[in-house]
Amino acid sequence: MDRSDCVRALDRLYNVAILKRLCEERTLAELIDEKVAGGTRAPMHERLVGARLFGLIRLVRESGVHAYEREIGYKEIQRQLIIMIGVTGGLSSHEIVSLTGHEKAQVSRAIKPLEEAGLIERERLRAKLTLLPPGKKIFDRIMTISRARDAALTAGIEADDLKRFIAMTEELTRHAATLYAEERRLSAEAGVIGACSAAAGPPAWPTGPDGRKPTPLLTPKLISLIAYLKRSAMLAYQRSHGLSHFQWQVLAIIGETPPVPLARLIVMMGRDKSQVGRTVAHLEQAGLIERTRPTRRRDIMLEPTAKGADFFQSLYDLAMRREDALWSGHDAAGRAFYIATIDRLTVNARDMLEKEEAA
Repeated sequence: MDRSDCVRALDRLYNVAILKRLCEERTLAELIDEKVAGGTRAPMHERLVGARLFGLIRLVRESGVHAYEREIGYKEIQRQLIIMIGVTGGLSSHEIVSLTGHEKAQVSRAIKPLEEAGLIERERLRAKLTLLPPGKKIFDRIMTISRARDAALTAGIEADDLKRFIAMTEELTRHAATLYAEERRLSAEAGVIGACSAAAGPPAWPTGPDGRKPTPLLTPKLISLIAYLKRSAMLAYQRSHGLSHFQWQVLAIIGETPPVPLARLIVMMGRDKSQVGRTVAHLEQAGLIERTRPTRRRDIMLEPTAKGADFFQSLYDLAMRREDALWSGHDAAGRAFYIATIDRLTVNARDMLEKEEAA
């Protein structure tokens, strides 16, 4: 069993443990309270809904790569655009930016190849984008795959629970969009970004061609929520600590459970070895982490310096404040339900990936 297999096995055991506890009718919020009462701090990955969603979507993406590349092609954002335009009957680029949480320039870059390929069209620049016949054919193929994958992803979840989860996702996305707009304002005032107009949002899903809301697919909605959370976090950590989103993720892992083997960090981040290496070097140069070789083996261990530990504590506190702001208006039971459902989806997503790898 190689290192990546070990990590997957540990992750699987973690999620099984969560499900077992839930079956014993003990909520995640109660488990966190137990840790706090016992004098230990709950890890960020247990407290932050964004961290759980990032892990879930990574598994969903990995398990769908072959299916979509075989059948469809195009990038994920372009498939997302085709789905959204198809189910609504037409969207303007402004509405797409609002609904997806992606940057305007990113959406514009995704639209251009679809227009050039004759899949979508618009009468004028600010008009609604609609599907052309070739685009409708691809839309139908995407929806066939997506519905089957959605069914596998949500297997075992009661219909009422799924409906509640989707409604909460849409509400959290609207809230996350509002928080992002506020973060943009603060970052502009601090000089982190240039002066900008108000951010698009909060988004509201439009009705379909028949006047009704389209039948929802879960994954695109989760991607939209993640996009808003990520963009807001990037600005917040840059403004408060001068770190990029990737840099604070690396520091968070090292600060949470030191010491961390460099090889394991690379696997956990799921990024190119050189990118992780550059980030580690940057944090080391900034005096936030240090690397050691505890034995004569080649293993390199990473841990925070005293300055890095204080830095991480500050990051942790900021992350918790942002999480509380996201969940304002929700009680502990609703929050626990949402996180527990993410854990159930994650178990299904991991099964989907394992089946795809075995095929």
